[in-house]
Amino acid sequence: MKQATTIFFVFMCLIGASAQKSYKLSKTVREIRKINRIKDPEKAIADIESLIPNIPQGNARIRNFRIYLTLRQADLYMRTGDFQNAETLLTALVKETDELGEIKWFKAMLPFLEGTIFDSYDHLGYYYLTTGNLKKAEEFFLISKDKRESVFPKRSVHRILPQVGLGSLYYRRNEFDETYRIFNQVEHSLRKATSTFYDYDNVSRLYLNDLAEICLRQGRGVEAWNYINELSLASSGIAKFGNRIGSRLEIARIFELKARYFLLEKDYSKAQEYLNRANKYYSDKITTSDVKFKLLKTQALVYWSQGDLEKSDQAFLTLVNAYRDHINQNFISMSEYEKEQFYNTLKSDFNLFNAYALQQLDSKSSTLIEAMLNNAINTKAILLNESNKIKNSILNRGDVALIGKLRQWEGAKATLSAYYFDKDAIQKIDSLEARVETLEKEINSQSQLFTSRDNPKDWQQVKSSLNRDEAAVEIIRINTVERSSGKIGSLGDSAVYLAIVIKPDKTAPEVVVFANGNQMEGRHLSYYRNSIMARTADNASYITFWLPIIHELAGVRRVYLSPDGAFNQLNLNTLKNPVSGKYLIDEQELIYVTNTGDLLSKSDPVASSAKAVLVGRPSYDLTVIPTSKIDNKVYGTRFVMTDELASFKEQEFSDLPATEDEVDRIEETLTARNIAVQVFKGESALEGNVKAVNNPMILHVATHGFFVDDVASSVNPMIRSGLVLAGVKNQGQMENSDGILTAYEATNLNLDKTSLVVLSACETGLGEVRNGEGVYGLQRAIIVAGASNLLMSLWKVDDEATALLMTTLYNAWQPDKNQEAFRNAQLAMRQQYPDPFYWGAFIMLGK
Repeated sequence: MKQATTIFFVFMCLIGASAQKSYKLSKTVREIRKINRIKDPEKAIADIESLIPNIPQGNARIRNFRIYLTLRQADLYMRTGDFQNAETLLTALVKETDELGEIKWFKAMLPFLEGTIFDSYDHLGYYYLTTGNLKKAEEFFLISKDKRESVFPKRSVHRILPQVGLGSLYYRRNEFDETYRIFNQVEHSLRKATSTFYDYDNVSRLYLNDLAEICLRQGRGVEAWNYINELSLASSGIAKFGNRIGSRLEIARIFELKARYFLLEKDYSKAQEYLNRANKYYSDKITTSDVKFKLLKTQALVYWSQGDLEKSDQAFLTLVNAYRDHINQNFISMSEYEKEQFYNTLKSDFNLFNAYALQQLDSKSSTLIEAMLNNAINTKAILLNESNKIKNSILNRGDVALIGKLRQWEGAKATLSAYYFDKDAIQKIDSLEARVETLEKEINSQSQLFTSRDNPKDWQQVKSSLNRDEAAVEIIRINTVERSSGKIGSLGDSAVYLAIVIKPDKTAPEVVVFANGNQMEGRHLSYYRNSIMARTADNASYITFWLPIIHELAGVRRVYLSPDGAFNQLNLNTLKNPVSGKYLIDEQELIYVTNTGDLLSKSDPVASSAKAVLVGRPSYDLTVIPTSKIDNKVYGTRFVMTDELASFKEQEFSDLPATEDEVDRIEETLTARNIAVQVFKGESALEGNVKAVNNPMILHVATHGFFVDDVASSVNPMIRSGLVLAGVKNQGQMENSDGILTAYEATNLNLDKTSLVVLSACETGLGEVRNGEGVYGLQRAIIVAGASNLLMSLWKVDDEATALLMTTLYNAWQPDKNQEAFRNAQLAMRQQYPDPFYWGAFIMLGK
């Protein structure tokens, strides 16, 4: 196959085409050889796009030639970071292969004997590995494995590729023992394989790269070097096969691994030497690829290790900026789940940058802190789903077909959520999850927002939005770096919190360090919550969580605070200054925001109607009629307990008569102020009625809330959090409703013009705290749905005290003064309930 005539002869023998088709295909062979020599990936993609239509229609082997080219094109898209086009091509190839039916082995072979039509499954599997969607990656590797085993003989090399993919899957899950087991099987299979005309080294390169990565991560230098040398041998003939662009990238990848080995050995000159060699092979035309990111990161680590901080600063800044461009390029086409998984593949390097910036705090330059702050502002923002933007775009366009697909997606989400609470439906979850994700991506790709890109926000813009007596504070949790010989560039277990303060009269952000992050998250947070629950004096929490920052907030009346980590789990307003004897709420006006960047759009939207929707005292069992007269001395607990979702409905949900009293009082107050009120109580307090709300000024829901705090659970925390509504005990008796509104479903509520949502239930502010991303639960759902302000609880609330707080709130409420009205209600409530357990259970979060 070294000579063009040999390639042509083999190919002609395989296809057995007519003379005319043979002539056209011989030209195609020459064209593909030209494409393989192109260094510019964009030109290579364009040439393939122009070449594919000229391939004549014909038998299976001619079809396979087109598949071969399309796989090349998808590979180029992946290497240039264009994930959306790569996935589109690979998904189409997989669909085509699925429709072929029974296939003989010789009809499955691709031209040039370089693979099979089943490679499309593996390429799609590797695509999902790259984007972090491990569930889908596993799905396609297993499909490929089954199809190959049904077609190829036992010792065929063409059975092996999906096994390698599964080994890489376990590597990315950090299940290294299983990774080694599978790769050992792969090595054994390669030795026994009898296939000819195949690049065996192509398979070896895949698993040797992963094994070298594992050893480098674990600080096992000798083993890493052995695997890198084996990888070098397997790549010795790489330029003779396949795509020239791919060949250069693979060589650059090997040199980068060698650079990291010498970094591990603290031979920095050798590390730099191999980085220089890698950069000679890496093409500047490839703007985003995993090789580029590895080169940038390793270069930053080399400079850092050498103490050349000026160059290290620049390398780290270049890395995080490249990641932000990469995110901006690909996020818009992804589903919410895919966004989360994709961000997780990059998150550790953002954290590494933060840890590096932390170590350079003594530097006079604020560049690193400003970059860290901008990263926090933008990554928190992009991880909040833009589903309502897309929904509104679709509805405004009036595209009947797309609106229908939107409704299908919303219905499928509701059904999927219900399946988790139904023991008989557990087996249906996987297929429906795939359906939900497919619909979401189709909707994203067809909406007008698909090609849009949000301009990144900057801390200077936040600064410009502040009044003279205001400040914005971004809390960032950082794991410090372990720079031991075994873990170069790895993050350790020690946590530090930074409070980055933005003030209108300062030219640069001010930084406050909370050095004892682990203690804050452990005994200090436990002490705070125990003191609240036991209603005992707490003179320590103010010193721990607020005292370090007060100097930077001197003269500040209002503080906009975006929490992270432990700061999501306490109400700072309830901290008591041991010196003055005052609570923080008395000293400053504290306003919680999801992100300090939200201040750039902090004005409340205009609701479509001056209307409030109130929901209270649901009839959890529609067959039981509660007494109409409320005994105000009988109060329930607005909280339910469960160990597993499938048995959730088996518990008894206590009636909450005070929630009816609460809703009635609010209705009376708002009606007196000429605000239209719609009330759902008892049997009308249905999930369907809540889902049907359409941008009211106020949505108030008083019922049981829940969050299943199971850190080991693989179930989405947005499904483990929710509200209990009417008919929850009446299985199958309500259409499109199971009586449980999960946070997962609540993201689709129509609230983008809603000024205030009140979740008057227990622990509605809790959820799964993800450092740097916020809290995954009801609070995230309501903000995603578009509400400007959310009132939620952090612990089990007292029923009677809550009713008083809500009544007081609505007496003074104004659409543009949510925070002020709530603060005043808390202050007034303290006159009757002075302990923070009562007045401090709720916090208000502004979008």
